Amino acid sequence: MTCCGEVGEGRLEPTITDESAVQLLRHMELPRYLRVVDGSKELASTIEEVCSELELKNLYLMTGSTVSHELTSLIKGGLGSLSQASSYKVSDNTWQSVRQATEKIESVEPDAVLAVGGGRVIDVAKAACLEKDIPVIVTPTLLSTDGVASPISVLADSAGVIDSHPAKLPIAVLADMDIIAGGPVEAVRAGFGDLLSNHSAVKDWRLAERCGKEKVDDFAALLSEAAAELAWSFDVSSLGEGNPTKDLLRRLLHGLVLSGLAMEIAGSSRPCSGAEHLISHAIDRLHPGTANHGEQVAFGSVIATHLRGEDWRPLQDLLYKAGMKDAVSGFGLGEEKIAEVIMTAPRTRPGRYTVLDDADMEKDKLITAVQLLVGPRLDQDEGTA
Repeated sequence: MTCCGEVGEGRLEPTITDESAVQLLRHMELPRYLRVVDGSKELASTIEEVCSELELKNLYLMTGSTVSHELTSLIKGGLGSLSQASSYKVSDNTWQSVRQATEKIESVEPDAVLAVGGGRVIDVAKAACLEKDIPVIVTPTLLSTDGVASPISVLADSAGVIDSHPAKLPIAVLADMDIIAGGPVEAVRAGFGDLLSNHSAVKDWRLAERCGKEKVDDFAALLSEAAAELAWSFDVSSLGEGNPTKDLLRRLLHGLVLSGLAMEIAGSSRPCSGAEHLISHAIDRLHPGTANHGEQVAFGSVIATHLRGEDWRPLQDLLYKAGMKDAVSGFGLGEEKIAEVIMTAPRTRPGRYTVLDDADMEKDKLITAVQLLVGPRLDQDEGTA
């Protein structure tokens, strides 16, 4: 068959001549820019530069109510006529906020949305931009999840149930390290935990393939694992001390962006979501408000690693060194409640095959396993049990 044809001055373009060839092609969006700057003035000039290259002349800003709102006010003056006079302040990551944001976009008809804030702001902006099919530029003020550059938004329905939904992949990620470095260390630890969990997620994905449940996209899995390796290579001493270095923050940003690209390539969250995420969802259902998402999936990764019969101690030690002692101890929930969480986890996302589907889910055996995972450990810094 003919698979290429001449176009223009010697350029080649695929020409599909049968249905089998269509299956070989992959269609996806990828961000065009990842820029890291220091300071709001440099951020504003970078936004202008990127918008000029993308031929965007009219931005609508979405922001949060605290640090992100202050940053938006700082950069807005430097954008001049590029930004709308008004902006939308996101209060929560609910579908109501998405609908309100969509209505705002309809009323002002911008070329693109600039989302300045943490996960809630970014999730609402990505969902609204998918609805209106316009580009979204993301300026994160926190690095707490891999949603920075993913095609997925985590949103709550009217009953408060949180779930993942398709969203617009950002066309650019523009980060101000001064703002991110000034954020709460708990957010950085959450992003670190989310990134670490990729290893567990990919192992579950490959397990599902071996059991004939799914097909693994090898390139998406490679990106996800490479992102997780960045986390394993961190010197986490500064994170453990509560003052992460800018180098650590940059590497964390890169890892979270790679995770988002892995999900875009796979067409789902599967490269970055396995048993550890189901365990986090179960904690949210049974014990809402226990901890942030990243810490919960990090704890879930320890459980999943143990259920695979692998050595979970290096992962637990890394979390401990990063200052995530609550995740190491199971957030004080106790063995019986954690066993109930593990038993509930598969029902939070039916059809997602993980190690939980292979494990012995008898409650007494799970309690015994949890006792091992969250029991007393040697505090290597203080030399006490």
